[in-house]
Amino acid sequence: MKQKKNARPAGLGSGLSSLLGAEVQKHTDNYKMIPVEFIKPGPWQPRKIFNKDELESLSNSIKKQGIIQPVILKPNDIIKNQYFIIAGERRWRACQLAKIHEIPAILRDDIEDEKIAELSLVENIQRSELNPIEEAEGYQSLLNNYNYTQEDISKAVGKSRSYIANIVRLLSLSHKAKELLLQKKLTIGQVRPLIGNKDADNYLDIILKNNLNSRNIEKLLKNGITKTHKTKIKNIDIISLERELKEITGLKVNIDFDNSKQTGKIKIECQNLKEFNYIIEKIKT
Repeated sequence: MKQKKNARPAGLGSGLSSLLGAEVQKHTDNYKMIPVEFIKPGPWQPRKIFNKDELESLSNSIKKQGIIQPVILKPNDIIKNQYFIIAGERRWRACQLAKIHEIPAILRDDIEDEKIAELSLVENIQRSELNPIEEAEGYQSLLNNYNYTQEDISKAVGKSRSYIANIVRLLSLSHKAKELLLQKKLTIGQVRPLIGNKDADNYLDIILKNNLNSRNIEKLLKNGITKTHKTKIKNIDIISLERELKEITGLKVNIDFDNSKQTGKIKIECQNLKEFNYIIEKIKT
């Protein structure tokens, strides 16, 4: 059931956990210990990527202190003894890492799926737990599925209307540009000038290789790819391999590969005899 425009519930800006937490006392009779294998992420969850280090840190905390706040679950209407997470997916994932087999939970079957999805989007956006693409998809979902305006979203999450509009526009980027953004090889400032450019992918390798800022990228787009740029262009996979070899050796590595001839050379720069001998020993072994 879609809401009518401007019919957002009061207090939505406080987030999912806060709104549900305020009513936990009303549902203490529904408090239970639920096996972690009976629980699944809610289909409404906008967040797809969870930081491994943060989960491990939370897992270690749970091992020492236990679970202070129960997760909030909704029974699966189709499968008996199965539950969807409304709030607390990080705790549930961390419990699995900690080898904890049961987790304290509050069961809520009084909230419609559409309302959960709406609140979950707002909470994740507010807590800055989404990457830029997930955040953009969250805003787009509020616009398309819940009749929000950009002004509504702005008030709900505490960000400017122009910020909302610019983030949503990231969804029009190519798959390649989105992947580089998610891998943090390029920033939002670097990919934003590419929005709406039909030849954007042709510029990505140049931007990455030369670490161009937004101003230089705008200039590049205006002037087009010159012969100089073409001689400098390097495949993203080659650049990634250079970085990997640099991390392994601790030395500057340059790979010159001719894709058409399938030949090339690797240059490793040594600053002294010790570094040179180090590479020789590595090759021998």
